[in-house]
Amino acid sequence: MHSHRTTGLVVSAALVAALAGGAVGTASAETPHHHAAAQPTAPKAQADAAAVLAQAKTLGNLGGVLAPVTTLVQDALATPVSKDKVASDATAATAAITAAKKALPATPAAPATPNAPAAPNAPAAPNAPAAPNGSAAATRAVHPRAAADVQADALAALQTAVDSLSKAVASGDATGALAAGTAVVTGLVNVAVATVLGGGLPAPNLPGLPALPSLPSTPTLPTTPTL
Repeated sequence: MHSHRTTGLVVSAALVAALAGGAVGTASAETPHHHAAAQPTAPKAQADAAAVLAQAKTLGNLGGVLAPVTTLVQDALATPVSKDKVASDATAATAAITAAKKALPATPAAPATPNAPAAPNAPAAPNAPAAPNGSAAATRAVHPRAAADVQADALAALQTAVDSLSKAVASGDATGALAAGTAVVTGLVNVAVATVLGGGLPAPNLPGLPALPSLPSTPTLPTTPTL
């Protein structure tokens, strides 16, 4: 009787151990599956972080231009004015504008058009009638300008205004300095707006702000029809 009871206990213990081992094995087998399912989210998080870092860098580049250029305007229109200080400010502003130009992304080159095979001589075709105004043939396709081109144009115009302000102060032309200073401030606004609209920045979400416009479009010549 005692042996039967002992045998029953041994069997029960073995059964419990087997069940426990199976549960542990199942849990350990399922654990890598959950980790493997969570791994694909890592590349997306890295891409999102890279995008935010690029946006912060864009704003940093804009700040690098604003500070020296505004200092130039303040010193150029100060009373009395220090020509040496303005000359130093102009050098710093030019260096900042040059650095901002170099930081712009390169505009991708247009793909090369493959050479068309030589066509056999065809009989002369009669002249096609002129397309009426407003028809599809006379309408130009419109494509948005590259954001980097707009920002480069704004920076180039700002550099021109900075040069004019520096020359006006150096020559003692107070009236010219005021006009050039106004052009510099306008140029700064153009650079800021071009950066906000074309720098890949997030849209503002402050209540009450108007919607931002898009960059202007430039027309392109219509494609030549084939025979």
